[in-house]
Amino acid sequence: MRFSLFVVAFIFCVSTASYGQFIMPEHKGEVVGTAVQSEVNSAVLKGVVEPSNRPERPWMKSINKLVSYEHGAPSDLKKHKERMNALKAEAAIEEDAHSSSRAADPILGTNFLGNNFSQSTPTDNCLAISDGGKIVSSDNSTIAFYNDNGSPIMLNETHDDWFADIASSLYLSSGIFDPRVIYDPVNDRFIFVILHGSSATTSKVLVCFSTTNNPADAWNVYELPGNPLNDYSWFDYPNIGISEKDLFISGNLFYSGGGFNQTVVFQVDKQAGYDGNSIDYVTYNNMPNGNASSFTVVPASYGQDGEYGPGIYLLSSHWWNSSFLNLYEITDSLGGNPSLNLNASVSVPNYQAAGDAVQLGSTELLNTNDTRMQHAFYLNGIVHAVHHVNYSAGYAGIAYYRIPVDNVTATQSERFGQSGQDYAFPSLASFGEEEIDQGVIVSFLSSSSSTYPGMKAVNCDNLMEWSDAITVRAGDSYIDHYYVNTVERWGDYSDLQRRHNSDSVEVWFGGCFGPNSHVWNTWIAQINGTYEPAPLPIADFSADTLEGYQTLTVQFSDSSLNDPDSWQWYFDGGNPATSIYQYPLVSFADTGKFDVKLVVTNEFGSDSLTRENYIDVWTTDTAPVIPAGVSARMAQKDEVSVFPNPSMSYELINIDIDNPAWSSVVVEIKDVQGRMVKQLYADDMKPGVHRLTFNKLALDPGHYIVQVSREGQITQYEKIIVQ
Repeated sequence: MRFSLFVVAFIFCVSTASYGQFIMPEHKGEVVGTAVQSEVNSAVLKGVVEPSNRPERPWMKSINKLVSYEHGAPSDLKKHKERMNALKAEAAIEEDAHSSSRAADPILGTNFLGNNFSQSTPTDNCLAISDGGKIVSSDNSTIAFYNDNGSPIMLNETHDDWFADIASSLYLSSGIFDPRVIYDPVNDRFIFVILHGSSATTSKVLVCFSTTNNPADAWNVYELPGNPLNDYSWFDYPNIGISEKDLFISGNLFYSGGGFNQTVVFQVDKQAGYDGNSIDYVTYNNMPNGNASSFTVVPASYGQDGEYGPGIYLLSSHWWNSSFLNLYEITDSLGGNPSLNLNASVSVPNYQAAGDAVQLGSTELLNTNDTRMQHAFYLNGIVHAVHHVNYSAGYAGIAYYRIPVDNVTATQSERFGQSGQDYAFPSLASFGEEEIDQGVIVSFLSSSSSTYPGMKAVNCDNLMEWSDAITVRAGDSYIDHYYVNTVERWGDYSDLQRRHNSDSVEVWFGGCFGPNSHVWNTWIAQINGTYEPAPLPIADFSADTLEGYQTLTVQFSDSSLNDPDSWQWYFDGGNPATSIYQYPLVSFADTGKFDVKLVVTNEFGSDSLTRENYIDVWTTDTAPVIPAGVSARMAQKDEVSVFPNPSMSYELINIDIDNPAWSSVVVEIKDVQGRMVKQLYADDMKPGVHRLTFNKLALDPGHYIVQVSREGQITQYEKIIVQ
């Protein structure tokens, strides 16, 4: 593993505490729109789940979705997907376009069979891993706990049995589905959210807070209304995120008779949930739609160890066809004065829904759904996000974005896919050691006419270059879950979460694959690999002359590494005293020795270099002693090329000599008083350019003279500086 050698203070984030809390940058633009906010409500503790004290004969109740009907899907999306399916049937299969990438391939670590009592489809896998290596994994049927070596702590408990201890206080009467789970690294706790009921009268949002870092210990359970607007709608497709103080739960409301209503967001006091007290919350509705939509809004939690605040960023995409994303912000913690604002509609390359996925061994298609946003996190001023889109000829691929929250016009976007392969339901996690690192791992579900449904992952590095995709779990067979001939449900979502305190960067993937039973199973996998630090700039510069008589004019040249895009120079005694140009021309009217400083910046951070006493400006009285036989005019001529100059501790010094004809040549190093330090060469020299190289460590720091004599006459003279 390679680590960055630089510590850089980046302008977007300011650390406020030793345990990793970070301040959101202030929004500097105009707010496009603001959602309606409810009064503060309170939800009481409904009961405590005790996973380690389960009944000996659990009911193992679940509802098997034999056929799934669309609710509220736009008819134009359905027609579009029919066109994409027809296009796929005619498309030629293309070669993978990413095989020559420089990004390091992910490496598969520990991996094992997860929840395998799946009785419904889609599986809707979610996963979280603690600093202590405890894993919470859930699908639409069960919840399970594991250690990071794959050994089980609690296996395949159905969601009804999970709530059995407190069922009477919850009045459970319908299906329990769409789980979400997250680990809070600052409080060292888990939060588990799941839905109940598919009608206005039965819809509930069940929120569970672990009381310790061990999921086998007690969980505090609360109930939020699934029909929060009392408008005959019910809550579906939850997404969750956390900030420094709050939990955020978003969801789509659908009318009981069918049809999309709107998206709502709950903001919840999470500490009260950990403590078992009544939890305060507010509800946001009538969210501004901007140029995309507010359908499926995804909260962006912090991407590395720690949390940020006081609010949170949220992101949405259009459900099937757009060139915009919507960036929302909740501006404050629940205890402050929060509002939910649409900060910007972010312009991105056009995206459209893909056709449904093909699979080996069956004519049954897998439903790719639409282009709703799938996963997002926030880090160092940037929201990272993924969803799947039409990549090529109707085949689904991954769209990945980096959105600077204070300058959305600088958004970066890349896509990953291959004609002939369907890549869908992606999730992502930060894959860097420092905040400045922008590399991510993207995990996703995959299928094709030559492969069974499986799971894959890919690395996108700091420079937005893709690695090759690795297979996390190959499918064993096709999926044929429905008893009627229809499109099979596939994912709805998968999950990828970072383990924050690991010695090397690692993430954990929970998704589904096709087993021999033809009904989905869950696979859990650790993914790591070679960490590529962000290419921070390394400041360096040179000058065409370092000394001379007043007034001295000097041409400075930037030679910094890793492509800086801005420069800030500081010239002690110079005119101008500062410059933002890459190659500034500066004059020095005063005499003396002057410092020069350069600060360079690229998209990843900044670096600076100061060279003290770099420019030496003389008067006649202060000019250095010139060796006998060398005129002042010759001493100022640049007839010998010496570089690098000044020399740094890790460099050799090179002396290039242009010898026009056969001659006896002597090359000597002298000090500024003209005393011999080292004779480097004394022999006949052929015509041509010759390079002498010596180790500067042989010289003490200071000023020296390279003197070249031909046929006994001093012909070339150059001063060198060793630092």
